[in-house]
Amino acid sequence: MREHAAYVFDLDGVVRDFEPHDANPAIEAALGLPAGHVSATAFRSELLLPTITGRQGFDAWFAAICTALEEVVPEPERVREQMARWREHRGTVVDETVERLEVLREGGHRTYVFTNGTDLVPEELRLLGIDRLFDGVLNSADFGVAKPDPLAYAAAHHAIEADLGRAVAPADVWFTDDREDNVTAACGFGWDATLFER
Repeated sequence: MREHAAYVFDLDGVVRDFEPHDANPAIEAALGLPAGHVSATAFRSELLLPTITGRQGFDAWFAAICTALEEVVPEPERVREQMARWREHRGTVVDETVERLEVLREGGHRTYVFTNGTDLVPEELRLLGIDRLFDGVLNSADFGVAKPDPLAYAAAHHAIEADLGRAVAPADVWFTDDREDNVTAACGFGWDATLFER
């Protein structure tokens, strides 16, 4: 692979994985909910979109998820007791990606994480012990617009240029994401983008 000015990695599904130690099945069993109900609720667009575009923080999102679950299980204390597990589980690292990042860092390359994330992302990276692997966090919650909107890539590119202190051609940015629509949008912006596969 040719050298790039910046190497950009999506977070969830690429650097971080939520499946190991996933609390959702236990929560759903305890609350008598069908499989997949917690994720389906959390990722409803009216709850998620304001969170990943910075109009509300993680705490407000969590409260909204609990309120939505309480419409099905009208026992607020029990819902919040169970959902505490969901809140505490902030994922685990994808070892192969961490190794790749470490090699890039050792080679003096600039690396960034680009996520449709919440205001907690910087803290989550610290908790996972991987904040050291990135020169910058490119977060939709800070940009006010999320992937795959072209404006999200423009905002991320501008942040990379600001960090490097110079103009960067889009083709000089390498990017990987586990969502094909995000990769397609990145290619449309001009980044050298590739679909992440484990």
